[in-house]
Amino acid sequence: MIHQVPIKSLPQEWLWCETWCDDASKKKAKTIDLCNNPQTKEPKLQAAVRIVAEWSDYDQEIKRIYNNFLEEKERGTTDSYQQTDRKHPGETNLSFSCLC
Repeated sequence: MIHQVPIKSLPQEWLWCETWCDDASKKKAKTIDLCNNPQTKEPKLQAAVRIVAEWSDYDQEIKRIYNNFLEEKERGTTDSYQQTDRKHPGETNLSFSCLC
């Protein structure tokens, strides 16, 4: 199958990795690879906080939303999370990009 399907390489900005990319090119990165660095053995979440400036803000916001949900679930008032004014089923107001 390798001989039938040509394999193309993506430009560097599609997969930025701290190991082989410089800091200047990170500004143009479309995805950031939070790969394990065998030399430093730094945990991925620790690296994410260091590499991705807004990681801590996203993490805190997700924890806040989750804790609010748990509190409302205990009170039995989780219906506020179901929006009835959506134009399309399954549509949400939140938008996140996966940085993995």
